[in-house]
Amino acid sequence: MLTVSLAALGCALAGAAVGPALAATAARLPGVAAGGRRTVVVCVLTAVAFGGVAVGLVPDPVRRYGLPAFLVLAAAGVLLCVIDADLRRLPDAITLPAYPLVAALLAVASAIDGGPGWAELARAAIGAVAAAGLYLLLCLAPGSQLGFGDVKLAGLLGLALGWLSLPTLAVGVVLGFGYGGGYALVLLASRRAGLRTRIPFGPAMLAGALTAVLAGDWLAAGYLAF
Repeated sequence: MLTVSLAALGCALAGAAVGPALAATAARLPGVAAGGRRTVVVCVLTAVAFGGVAVGLVPDPVRRYGLPAFLVLAAAGVLLCVIDADLRRLPDAITLPAYPLVAALLAVASAIDGGPGWAELARAAIGAVAAAGLYLLLCLAPGSQLGFGDVKLAGLLGLALGWLSLPTLAVGVVLGFGYGGGYALVLLASRRAGLRTRIPFGPAMLAGALTAVLAGDWLAAGYLAF
């Protein structure tokens, strides 16, 4: 338990240290908020994301090998959250380079002696295709509010969550829609958005993924046992 706590604390501090660089990167895009308050928000988000990933992975003697890949995903995710919240888009310049980097780190984790093994890497590929395919179908549906940026992010999240387990992937996808739908309902109820208002969905997808990393298997088992 002490090891998990120290790992979570170390990752959270690392996230807080990376936060200013992420905030500065996002602020280079026209329309993205900048300043001290935004930097603090990004630092907090990154610390929570890094710490949460550590809590979810380090206790497992196999999954812990995937920590570097998930930290990279967390950093990219925070950056995408900030940009999507301000600009309503998920830039390819962030999402696409994350694919080979996360995949390579997962491959290294799978190759380590005592690590998960190659079956997990194959499952990761299946997860990426399945998640991206689902979002693509929804994106192409008439009246859909999803964009192709969401489709690409879904594939990236499917890659990582599929590497953990298919139940974890399923929980992440379902919670992403749940968080996004709940946020939309709050905006509608408070009259801060209308039925045609474009709502950023990336943050909800990433929140669902983080929750799945923390408790995906437990939530899936609880649902099946209900």
